[in-house]
Amino acid sequence: MKRSYASHILLCLAAILLASFACAQELPAPTGLTVTGDPKDNEGTSLVLKWKPPETAPPLGFGLAGYVVYQRQDVPGSVGHAYAVLMGLKVPVPGAWDVADLVEGGDQAEDKIEELESWPSPYYHYSVAAVYLPTGAKWEELGAGEEDYQGPKGLATEGKQEARSEEVGPVRPEGKLFNPKRANVGVTSALYTLIVILALVFARRRDMYIRPIAGLQAVDEAIGRATEMGRPLLFVSGLTGVGDVATIAAMLILGHLSRRTAAYETPILAPCNDPMVMSITREIVREAYAEVGRPDAYQPENIYFVTDSQFSYVAAVDGIMLREKPAANFYMGYFYAESLILAETGNQSGAIQIAATDADTQLPFFITACDYTLMGEELYAAGAYLSRDPILLAQLKGQDIGKALISLALIVATAIASVAVIYSGAVPRFVEWFNTK
Repeated sequence: MKRSYASHILLCLAAILLASFACAQELPAPTGLTVTGDPKDNEGTSLVLKWKPPETAPPLGFGLAGYVVYQRQDVPGSVGHAYAVLMGLKVPVPGAWDVADLVEGGDQAEDKIEELESWPSPYYHYSVAAVYLPTGAKWEELGAGEEDYQGPKGLATEGKQEARSEEVGPVRPEGKLFNPKRANVGVTSALYTLIVILALVFARRRDMYIRPIAGLQAVDEAIGRATEMGRPLLFVSGLTGVGDVATIAAMLILGHLSRRTAAYETPILAPCNDPMVMSITREIVREAYAEVGRPDAYQPENIYFVTDSQFSYVAAVDGIMLREKPAANFYMGYFYAESLILAETGNQSGAIQIAATDADTQLPFFITACDYTLMGEELYAAGAYLSRDPILLAQLKGQDIGKALISLALIVATAIASVAVIYSGAVPRFVEWFNTK
């Protein structure tokens, strides 16, 4: 036991002496540090660091184990700093260094810093420190949750020493104006834009054919039935806000319905579950009545906000159906679990029901309980079908032509790739070009 204690004491003294001897000597640091943008980086979020290893040998009893890459942001004067000050955000302290990466191995002389801020990114400063460990010590990295370390962040090895290179900066990554990996997106976007422009020119010169949709053909029938019976129409624009595309499509349909009901002096009821949707609905109906020369017949009290609670709103709409007995119910927009409750109550009241939604989970309920149902993209086509507006028609035709071309390209590419794989076993290069990276 005494010998064991003595040996441990001698080893500790030797380590202390070696550490003090190493500290007395000047540790060799890396030289020739350069920081450039990554040529393979298209987004501008990475930098490549290169340096020369220390030219002289490490002190006696120590070995070069790796490098620590230090980084700090040149925050003052940058666009990001000005934005952060205006927004009241916390920004890094100017001149505060942090560890960007750990590079194990003394023979390594290159590192890549990734996932930096994209443009306009702040400027960065870098410095590389050579890490020297006592002979026989292992390179040990701390876990993400450990904080009781000394010296270079992320290293838990005792007795380590470091020598830092000169500071390089300010530098920042720069992305490319054209990303070749997105060439397929650029080509298809340009082609689709050209198709829409040509379709718009054609739509302004002559009427364009649109496939008949049974649900939209029944709109005039529903309005006529309500006029003959002297009952109102009920319009429900879904349970999403004005930012949802289904709600926007529903507003286009509402404009057409409002012009027709204004001409026939048929009231239209529109309970809303969103205040913004209510304001827009009132404005659309008011303009529709003004267009047909009947602004005095506009009744804003028929368009009102009920509640933003889902089933409370549904209960209120069901009560309107049973009290007012509307002759036709229109469900246009995005719906959730309340779709069957609305449609079943309207079916029991004896009203003609026309539904349109892009919520595929609710389509079975509308198909079961409603007289007509517009499925998926038919909701978006309804505005162009009813209004015959050239811009809407051009967009609709452009989408159809674009989808047809994409389908044709997929069929042709699949056939060519299949033949190439079967007979040569190689995948054609154009298949990789079609893949979005």
